[in-house]
Amino acid sequence: MDYVLLLLLLVVLVSQALLFHKVRRIHLASYRLLDAADESHGLYHQLQAYDSLMRLIQPVAPLPLLRGWAASPDLLLLLARHVKKYRPGAILECSSGSSTLVMARCCQMNGSGHVYSLEHDAHFAEQTREGLAEQGLEEWASVIHAPLVSTGESGQPWYDLSRLAVPEGGFEMLVIDGPPATTAKHARYPALPQLDKMLKQGARVFLDDARRGEEKQILKRWQQELPHYSQEWLPLDKGAAVLTKG
Repeated sequence: MDYVLLLLLLVVLVSQALLFHKVRRIHLASYRLLDAADESHGLYHQLQAYDSLMRLIQPVAPLPLLRGWAASPDLLLLLARHVKKYRPGAILECSSGSSTLVMARCCQMNGSGHVYSLEHDAHFAEQTREGLAEQGLEEWASVIHAPLVSTGESGQPWYDLSRLAVPEGGFEMLVIDGPPATTAKHARYPALPQLDKMLKQGARVFLDDARRGEEKQILKRWQQELPHYSQEWLPLDKGAAVLTKG
């Protein structure tokens, strides 16, 4: 009799273990479905942003491939709308690429404005110049080869500004999408301390990749050291922060 009870108990335990395993697999699968749904929603959002961007700027040639290292469509749409609406005369950006083409195209459509793009990599700088030529936008943007050099007391590598001619009155818009995070800890931190005096009162600053931990730390440092900038966080694909001077 004791053996029968023991066997029944063993059968119950094995059944419960199997049931627990199946429930756990279902539970994990539900998380995967949620992740897939979030990814699909994000992809739809980017496709919608890309379509809106194309309708807004109507480029004469295809843009380079987006996402990855390049700016996401939602950020490019944000930049394009800002340039179209506020018509900044002088735009500075850290790192060149698709954003250079988009903002230069908006300047062309406005009939005013110019983009000055700092690029530490000579090859990428030439690629962007070729892209501008293909789009017929050479007169609306200047790509400046600016190798990374030691800056500040810490000697952190950042763009060499010796070839940058600051337009009269300063820049009205700044886009920070470089240098790459692999070049240094808080690689984009020097941007605001280095460029603050070159920016007009009321200038707008756009920081890409604001979801990343380092960019969040950079924003905190700027908030403490440069309190005359207000900050707004936008829930874009890679996260973005918009700062306003004064």
